[in-house]
Amino acid sequence: MAHRIVKIAPGANYTGTTVNFDRSLLQIQAMLEKHKCSRIAIQKDMRGELPTITLLFEKAGLPYIIEFPIIYERRKKVADVLRMDISGRIIHDRIKALLIEVELDVLDFSQGMMAFLAIPDKTGRPQALQDYIVDNKERLATGSFDITYQLPEGRSP
Repeated sequence: MAHRIVKIAPGANYTGTTVNFDRSLLQIQAMLEKHKCSRIAIQKDMRGELPTITLLFEKAGLPYIIEFPIIYERRKKVADVLRMDISGRIIHDRIKALLIEVELDVLDFSQGMMAFLAIPDKTGRPQALQDYIVDNKERLATGSFDITYQLPEGRSP
């Protein structure tokens, strides 16, 4: 699945952030390291018109993938402004909230981060479980889709 492109109005949530993208990314990395994640990698692809940034990591042998949304703030009479600082804060806050639940023993790590579990898409490339579910929601709703076949080695967890 491609990175989501989002256009937001001036004054929307997070438009007042003063934290730059790189700082948010370092803070996310520190949270993952605190939870003993391994093989943390940041992939920045600047080849295309839009920058795409993906965070990949492992925990207990399970791979996870987070694609940062590409966020533009709409501006009147001028071109929309790329706001990856907002993207960084949104993902930072989401990960922080999930990891707080892990620290409080509400969820274990794999439950908290399940949306980001990396599974192969149709071409074999890693895709977050949440995106795979969105892409297949009609099949899920009709009962003609068995998610266990999409897990690594076709096994249930």
